Amino acid sequence: MPFIKISTLPNSLDKVAIMKAVETDLYNYDNGKLMPENMATCIWQTNDCIVHKKKPYTQFNPSIEEIPVFVDLYVNTMFTTDKVAIIMEVVANALSKGTGVDLKWIFIHTHVGGPGYVFINGTVFNEK
Repeated sequence: MPFIKISTLPNSLDKVAIMKAVETDLYNYDNGKLMPENMATCIWQTNDCIVHKKKPYTQFNPSIEEIPVFVDLYVNTMFTTDKVAIIMEVVANALSKGTGVDLKWIFIHTHVGGPGYVFINGTVFNEK
């Protein structure tokens, strides 16, 4: 944990390189004190179309500012609110650098799974 799902329109970006950069930045932040190596998982989801202001968009173009990169960030309660904020900033900065999209057009929604609501490693996560 965390699980990072990045969603954009189809494009020619090097998705693998961008996702590796996101992970690398998470592991290297503050000399690796943010989270242990190999803890995060990134996936890239391609949207077929986005309609904004009644106009359809079918290809990713970083110069179209109103069409953001969407990120769903899934974490469990082992991360404090401050650490979740850092994770969001690290992910946003890596995505901005990799996609050319200004930070103000990267939208991250964090989903926090509490005890009894997260299934990991074959069991329901419960804090005791």
